Amino acid sequence: MMPIKRYMSEEGSLLLSTFHLLLFISFLILSVTGVVYNQLMQLQQISQSYEAKALIEVSESMLKDRLVWEDVETATLYFSQGHVEILKETDAEYSLVAYLNNRYTSRQRFIVEPDPTLEEILIIQGDPDPADVPLADENSSTGGTGESSGGVEEKETLTGNE
Repeated sequence: MMPIKRYMSEEGSLLLSTFHLLLFISFLILSVTGVVYNQLMQLQQISQSYEAKALIEVSESMLKDRLVWEDVETATLYFSQGHVEILKETDAEYSLVAYLNNRYTSRQRFIVEPDPTLEEILIIQGDPDPADVPLADENSSTGGTGESSGGVEEKETLTGNE
């Protein structure tokens, strides 16, 4: 058997290609880790945003119900996820600020639209429309008045040779 000759240029080639492969794999792992981290942060921010929005919506509903009875200047509503501060800015405009327990803050303006009250509604009662008043039928042999009730028509029954 003949001994295998090795040249000087081939002795470290396997080590260099392995080093490049490890460098590429570590870069790939760091890139995937960075993408996953950013996705988790975005998911956490979206979750906090929805929690704050839910608190503001509940507070807005409670404020609408409360404004029926009394005028609210300032208020603080406490929830298990945080609290909402309500501040009256003008006669019809309120500012609602939600503070979550993890220090996330969200702000929304709320404009109260006045509901019509009984004083604003005017009902005019007058004579009924003459076209709606039923007339007595003169040709009826059944003795009925020919009135219809509730949109149901009564049919006449004629007897004899009329």
